Parts: sequence; structure tokens; C-alpha cells
Amino acid sequence: MKIKALDTYFLSAPLPQPVRTSTSTISRVSELIVKLTTDAGLVGIGEAHGPFLSQGGPEAMRGVGQILERVTPLVVGQDPSGIERIWQDLFALTYTSVRGIPTLASQRRQLVTAISAIDIALWDLMGKATQRPVHQLLGGALRSRVPAYVTGFYYRDGERPADLRREGAMYLEHGYRTVKVKVAGLPPEADAERVGIIRKAVGDDVAIMLDANQGWNLPSAVRTAKLCEPYNIFWLEDPMPWYDERHSLRRLKAEVDIPISAGETEFTPFGLRTMVAEGLVDYLIIDSTWAGGLTVWRKAAVMAELYQISMAAHHDPQIHVHAVAASPTGFILESFADHTRDPLWFELFRERPKIVDGYMAVPDTPGLGLELREETLEKYGVKLG
Repeated sequence: MKIKALDTYFLSAPLPQPVRTSTSTISRVSELIVKLTTDAGLVGIGEAHGPFLSQGGPEAMRGVGQILERVTPLVVGQDPSGIERIWQDLFALTYTSVRGIPTLASQRRQLVTAISAIDIALWDLMGKATQRPVHQLLGGALRSRVPAYVTGFYYRDGERPADLRREGAMYLEHGYRTVKVKVAGLPPEADAERVGIIRKAVGDDVAIMLDANQGWNLPSAVRTAKLCEPYNIFWLEDPMPWYDERHSLRRLKAEVDIPISAGETEFTPFGLRTMVAEGLVDYLIIDSTWAGGLTVWRKAAVMAELYQISMAAHHDPQIHVHAVAASPTGFILESFADHTRDPLWFELFRERPKIVDGYMAVPDTPGLGLELREETLEKYGVKLG
């Protein structure tokens, strides 16, 4: 069996109301879809996303499309069972030329995003070829369902305490027992007051995570964490900017009692290795749709098991449910419950995996178990050749 075609779609959906984190305004969501078709008629589906896709507009779309066109010779004509070999060839372009294709070192982040979609499509394709779900290819599910938290409580214009209480009630009605709250967009005292309102709204038996989106310096992180500690915080996510993250995370861990989670902004297995080996995190967060695919997740899962670090997924629970379920220290998925936050999650699939009482069942259908809605591709998508 050989791959005979690589087709790419760029999807972009506007949000009805922009939402904010500490470092950005989100006005639309974007997704890169790759379809790999074989000479046996099987089709594998892969997804990728990332901030530069959502914020870069047509220029980012063209850039990723050009990268995919350049790397196509390393994919088309290959046996799809050689997932690791294909990944190594593609990743090598981050620093050197490969089989006559010039290096893409200056576009590493965009290249790794493209690799992510291709790699995930390969895993989906091999699952379909062997009539096995992807989690079996990753070693087999260690659990029949995976817990999921809901990300919400973004900053919104004109927000009032009553809005936070209504949002909290919506998540409880959906059955979630863990919620994630955006922080670092306000002064420490104001953020702590906001977290206190949310804690009162959801009750004491719901876990609250805080996500700073790398928006603090060290003093602000320490102060806000100490102000929020009385609200029984489950974890503190991505507190520091990238440029001093290693040093600052080490100091923060020594000064506060709240567990630290980070890793989603790393886009190579080597960056994830640093997080684990240097003891910078209590929870390792990975997004295989922008960090190099499920192949990178598999590499990180071995490290996490050896260091006994729990693994959490960022975004795209329909893909990560396979990875978390098959990982010895796999812990939890990220999800959205509000259609206005991620229309693509709600509209992209024929049968969207359901989250019931805060859990997603591990699929038993071949591959990822996903079927795209062609009408959604037409509504939000542009085919890139």
C-alpha cells in the first residue's frame, strides 16, 4: 500500500464574540486538515492548529500551504506504515535538506505544524488499514474512558459577576467536575477576586485550574498564586513567558504550593524532555496537533512514565483521547462546552465524540473514529491544492 495523494484544507471560523486571554484576543478559530489517500482507497485524516494559523490570516494559510507542497515528495509514494521514518525525514527539514528538498529551518514552527497534521493522518490511516483504533496502535487503552475538563471563563468585554455565575452553572449542567479559568489579564487582586466568585459559583467539589497563558513575570505569578491558594487550586498553567520559562518555573515551584502545568507551547520532543527531566512541571501538557503529531506524544509518554509525570492534552480531545488512554501516566483531556468558543469542534465531525459527566469514552472504531462533515469543509474551508 502506498500513499498516492496529500490534500490540504484550511478552515477558519469567526467567533460571535471575541474572547481574551492574558496575552491575546481570540476572534476566530482555525484548523488545518490533511487527507492522505492510498492506492487501496483508504483515507487518513489529520488535524493541526496553532496561534499563528488563527492570527495569521491568509498569509499564514499560504505559508503552510507552500510548506505542505514542498514536503509532499517525502510523503506521497511512501508506505504509510513507516510512520517513524516519514516523521524523521520531515523533522530533519527543521535543520537540514532532505533528498533534494532545501531546509525549512527559518519556518520551523510552521513546518512542525504541517508535520503534526501529516503524522496524525498516518496514524488514522494505519488504524483503518489494520481495522484497529489508534489507541491500540499506541499500545492499547489502559482505561475505557478518559476524564475531561472544560476551558472557559475567558475575559470578555462588559463581564459581570453574574456572567461568571451563569457560565459556571452551564458547565455544571454539562456534568463537568473540572474547570479551567483564565488569569493574568488583571492585577493579582482583581484576578483573585474573580477566581473567588467562580469558586463560590461552582462549589467546593469542583476542581479549578488556572491558566495564565504565559502572561506573568515571577513576582506577579507568586503574588497571584498565594492570593488564590485559599480557593483550592488544582494547577497553575503556563505562568511564565517562553524566554525565561525554565529559570522562572523552577523558582515558582519553590515558592508556591499549587502544582505547576506547562508544555503546550513546546513544539519538539526535546523541549518536552527539558520540562520533564529538569523537574519543571507536575503535569506535562502536550498538543500533538502543533508539536509534531502522535509520534511526538508517544516519545513524550515514555519520558513521562519514567519520571512519573502525569500527561494532559491541550485541545482536540477527539484525537488526544487515544493518546491519553494509551499512556501509563495519561491523565486528562481539554474540551469546550460553549459553541461560541469553538464552532469547529461542534460542527466538523459527523458523529462528534461526546463528553458525558466529565468523561469521554475511548473509541473502538478503526483509526481515529472520525468522519468529516463535507458541508463544514465547504462552509469554513479553503482547499490548498
